[in-house]
Amino acid sequence: MTAAAKNLTPVVLELGGKCPAVVDSLSSSWDKQIAIKRILSAKWGTCAGQACIAIDYILVEKKFSSTLVELLKAGIQSMFGENPKESKTIAKIINKIHFSRLRNLLNDPMVRASIVHGGSLDEDNLLVEPTLLVDPPVKAAIMSEEIFGPLLPIITLEKIEDSIEFINTMPRPLAIYAFTNNEGFKKRLSSGTSSGCVVFNDAIIQYLADSLPFGGIGESGFGRYHGKFSFDAFSHEKAIVRRSFLIDFWFRYPPWNHHKLQLFKSAYRFDYLGILLIILGLKRS
Repeated sequence: MTAAAKNLTPVVLELGGKCPAVVDSLSSSWDKQIAIKRILSAKWGTCAGQACIAIDYILVEKKFSSTLVELLKAGIQSMFGENPKESKTIAKIINKIHFSRLRNLLNDPMVRASIVHGGSLDEDNLLVEPTLLVDPPVKAAIMSEEIFGPLLPIITLEKIEDSIEFINTMPRPLAIYAFTNNEGFKKRLSSGTSSGCVVFNDAIIQYLADSLPFGGIGESGFGRYHGKFSFDAFSHEKAIVRRSFLIDFWFRYPPWNHHKLQLFKSAYRFDYLGILLIILGLKRS
């Protein structure tokens, strides 16, 4: 950005952030099964969470949280086997620096106490087991920094609608994922939060569609790209205006008086009836 600013070059800045997944109390067993698969894929299938659009944490109602945890545990076992370290479908951590960062996130005693599944680390092979945590301290580093790894905090709420307020207390995310069939809640979540994008009943697929703009807002970046949006982002749409000499409005030129200003205000609002009434002396301020 510094180099671009010196040359007045347009910039699109896409950052990461803590992308939440809001999981409603789905009633259909089919909906639950599909939602779990999509959550697992969007968290651990994306390079073990090492992606800017990966799910960072989950928001769920307390009454549904135990069901969700059990479904996630079963899904992890189904996708990555009894021993994820032996699985060839779970990614390694990119380097030792990031491995140490993830280990430090778990070293907080309060955070470690919230682990309900996983938590083992293999530094020699740079592997971190898919890990579920329920209600780690909100002020802990794991909930204030982007995780960028295979650790998944689950924050429980009294009502799913409380997720809107919770998201608004956090930095604006690159994406919000919401798994729900409640159309009213979808509207409230869309209008009541600020994020790069919102995806309902799936995750990370927005990145695949070059017909959709992709980018962040606030702490998650600015500008947008993908497909033609990339072309537009670094293009200048030069406005060209053409006028004839046939029609001219005398009231746009000085010297000003009250009558001219009335006409000018009406013309600025495209109030043609008002212009006519003022000219005929039938409209006064």
